[in-house]
Amino acid sequence: MKIVPVKQLLEGKTYSIYRMDFHSLTELEMFLEGGPKVNHEIFPVQKSVEMPESFAGESLIRSIGYCHGGYQNGFELFLQMKKELESANVKYEYFRRSVPAVVGSRPHVPNFVAGTPKTMYRLDRVKEKKFVDIYINLVYSGVTTQEQIINRGILTLNLISLFEQHSIAVNLYAFEASYLANEIFIADIKLKKPGQSLNVGKCYYPLCGREFVRRLLVRVKESMPFQQNWGRGYGSVLPESLLKQCMNIGENTILIRSPIEMGIKGKNIYEDADIFFDQLHLSKEIQVPKYREYMDRTPVARDESGRYQSGKAGSRK
Repeated sequence: MKIVPVKQLLEGKTYSIYRMDFHSLTELEMFLEGGPKVNHEIFPVQKSVEMPESFAGESLIRSIGYCHGGYQNGFELFLQMKKELESANVKYEYFRRSVPAVVGSRPHVPNFVAGTPKTMYRLDRVKEKKFVDIYINLVYSGVTTQEQIINRGILTLNLISLFEQHSIAVNLYAFEASYLANEIFIADIKLKKPGQSLNVGKCYYPLCGREFVRRLLVRVKESMPFQQNWGRGYGSVLPESLLKQCMNIGENTILIRSPIEMGIKGKNIYEDADIFFDQLHLSKEIQVPKYREYMDRTPVARDESGRYQSGKAGSRK
């Protein structure tokens, strides 16, 4: 696959944008399994392979295979905490009412006797289907903890559940955006489309697996025909102002930034949830509870050795 950069004038400077859009994790997996040519002139050391497992997780080959499932590192705890948080959500159901009409499914006897035109009952109109795009930036600073990353993943999936409870369909995208000098790199993966059931297992890997960012997205970057010297530091995080212009992220699009930028501390999921949703400024159409009120429910905690155990609700000691 030949990548041709697109020239774009942003904030008075011309950038070359190298962008890869993957319509699914499967498409990303197929691209990587195809062995895209490494730009060895720019990347003399292939960090997607050479980075130690203590930092980047399992090998590149195993990391690619996780795109179609099976990534279990911390997944059981993730599911448990996700279930706890969702138990605090207000269950919202929309019922269609029967209203008088000229044409309908059953007779309106009082109106028929009165001789009015609307002598039948019908269900009121279906609510107009609404859609929302959610973009989550997978890049985070080196001081970010795994607990912060996990909590952000839980809160992102909880946000999708809230939207869908209110009959708002969701597109979910995960991405990395970085730059060096006048070159911009964007890798964008679609994780969910409207009408598609949320696959928690598949979403967990890109949202929480360090291998996804430090192996897979680095490997995609190594295949780009850059001209600048990306091989030294692999670029810097793209500023939000440039990011929104490059990816056409408007006011009606939800952008989930790094855990630290979203105020997520990674210690108590309920406290993080209130801060997270406050930052998003959701419309009044979405009923978001005050999660701190549910901190005494079914507990999840972590002992001093780092193992998870029963304890205070949603917290990690």
